[in-house]
Amino acid sequence: MLKKSGGFPAAGGAEAAAGRAARFIGGLLSKGQSVRRQATVLTCANGLVRALGFALHILLSRLLGAEALGVMELSHSAHMLSIAPVTAGLPLAVSRLTARRGDGAPLASGRSLALRISAALIPLWALAAPFIAGLLGDGRTLLPLWAFTPCIALLGLSAVYNGYCYGRGLAWPPALGTLTEQGLRFLLSAALLLSLPGLTVAARAAVPGLAALLAEGAALLLTRRLLRRQNALPRCAPEAGLRREILRLSLPLTASRLLQTLLRAALGALLPRRLVAGGMSGPAATAALGMLQGMVLPVLFLPGIFTGAVGMVGAPAIARLQGARLRAAAGQLFAASLACGLAGWAAIRLLAGFLAGTLYHLPRLAPLFRAAAPLTLLFSLQQAAGTVLSGLGEQKRALLPTVAGAALTLYLTYHWAASPLGVEGAVWALMAGRAVSLLGELAEVLRATGSAGRAAPSGG
Repeated sequence: MLKKSGGFPAAGGAEAAAGRAARFIGGLLSKGQSVRRQATVLTCANGLVRALGFALHILLSRLLGAEALGVMELSHSAHMLSIAPVTAGLPLAVSRLTARRGDGAPLASGRSLALRISAALIPLWALAAPFIAGLLGDGRTLLPLWAFTPCIALLGLSAVYNGYCYGRGLAWPPALGTLTEQGLRFLLSAALLLSLPGLTVAARAAVPGLAALLAEGAALLLTRRLLRRQNALPRCAPEAGLRREILRLSLPLTASRLLQTLLRAALGALLPRRLVAGGMSGPAATAALGMLQGMVLPVLFLPGIFTGAVGMVGAPAIARLQGARLRAAAGQLFAASLACGLAGWAAIRLLAGFLAGTLYHLPRLAPLFRAAAPLTLLFSLQQAAGTVLSGLGEQKRALLPTVAGAALTLYLTYHWAASPLGVEGAVWALMAGRAVSLLGELAEVLRATGSAGRAAPSGG
């Protein structure tokens, strides 16, 4: 949907900054060329995936309508909670163990663990869906919740395979798998919505979940086929001890992701109610949630095209560094993230009218884009902090700042969303919470890198 010349003009500088960070980290390692190659592949893949995802959001906003999009986003916050146990920490744990061992045992054990967790989660989630829909405050979310539930197992398996690929230094299979999944989801969603125009609001909101199920299955089969063609799919039996090790390594990141997802779910349930308390009608409040979480926030995450790619290869790279080299690499990561965040902030401010009027056909979204633009910088810097802490194995240090920021966001949303600020009050609340979380995480990064520096003052 976005042409290179007419999209985000500042993105070129952000990409260059991310590339410099990847090259710097690569230069510090004996396998630097592999790091640079992986960062390049992932940056390109992330760019295409985000472009497809952005186009999909625009398509959904037009075909679903703001109200159905709000129902979908409300159920999506619960979807993310359901998949966090199998997607948050498993890829990094499998990646680390694969890089350390050099065999396929982490893949087999991780796959077994993902299936075991999914076997417990899927029936539990299906049975709990009516209760969850009640907590979300909108019974129309029940059908989307059920439509997405089978995706838990597929996404868990995909996460394990992707972690195995990163541990082996193979960026292409997960990149092509993700591109396939996003492209098929785009095509299937469009085909179903266009061919079934008479669907109810709840049924329309469930269509993307059904499309995701089919697309994720196809992408998983493609990833397996690519690995088999490269003779990178060894046959190993799962090991109970290795399963426990993967679970231990994945728990801190999983807990952090669960907290963030709970915040999104709580915010999705709280915001429409507080908007109604402030005088907005129920359908308008649901539509406002759809505009914020389904239209504005996806644009703010676009710099993650670059920071996400550097983060995926940067965390394993940082794990190998100590002392001055570690601090220098962390500084480069933060510099790249700062550049990406500032570029995204400026671009969204400048293009707010274009994004709202031309892409979404909702000119009233422009002030919301301008108000929310600083979140782009906060997202980018938080991703850098998370990369450093993950690389050092100190993800648990981010839990307290995450909890503090989430609590502040919910407290301020409760008060500000019901005020004359309305949905912009929710944006300011989210911004304040993210800022508090970021400050706490930066303090933890300084402590962690300082400790590593004192342990190896010569730089390792």
